[in-house]
Amino acid sequence: MKKHYVIIVPGLGDETKKLQFATYHWRWFGLIPIVYSIGWRDGKDFRPKLNQIITLIDTYAQCGNAVSLVGTSAGGSAVINAFYKRKNNICKVINVCGRLKVGTHKGFRSFELRTKTSPAFAQSVLLCEKNLTSLTKSDKNKIMTVQAKFGDELVPSETTLIEGAFNATVPTLEHMFSIVLSLTLFSKPLILFLIESNNKQ
Repeated sequence: MKKHYVIIVPGLGDETKKLQFATYHWRWFGLIPIVYSIGWRDGKDFRPKLNQIITLIDTYAQCGNAVSLVGTSAGGSAVINAFYKRKNNICKVINVCGRLKVGTHKGFRSFELRTKTSPAFAQSVLLCEKNLTSLTKSDKNKIMTVQAKFGDELVPSETTLIEGAFNATVPTLEHMFSIVLSLTLFSKPLILFLIESNNKQ
């Protein structure tokens, strides 16, 4: 029986265990979450990290298994970049409260300040913004973005959205709180989005 793996890339904090706990119930719906930390703050460039994700995709896609991607916070741009490289091997992609574009905000939510501790994150966002311009309508049909309805103190709303994709909100505020609730209490839309892709295979 073919399986549906969901590779989940955490944000700058690389909170692997917390994400494993938050998404464990996804298994009840036939999904197998694989939380994969790429080490955002290890000082290395983004390209090797992207290659790690691509290798993981290729590994789980063997034997015709379904593979989807979920990125939380900084992981959002990473999974979009991986999707761009492996479009034919990916069922669906979900960006949860992740910055996908530089944006125009200054101060606390500016691109420069939010990427200061991780050059790899800055590189990922810049690459993602470039890749977004080349996505087709069919590509965007595979993408879902999720953001806090009542505000995210770290990620400006317009930097998380993708025109033509399925852009959803959760009735929350605050960055980390919104991520946790998106994966748990308000996870139904995300799970259904992923399951739909699997049923069409």
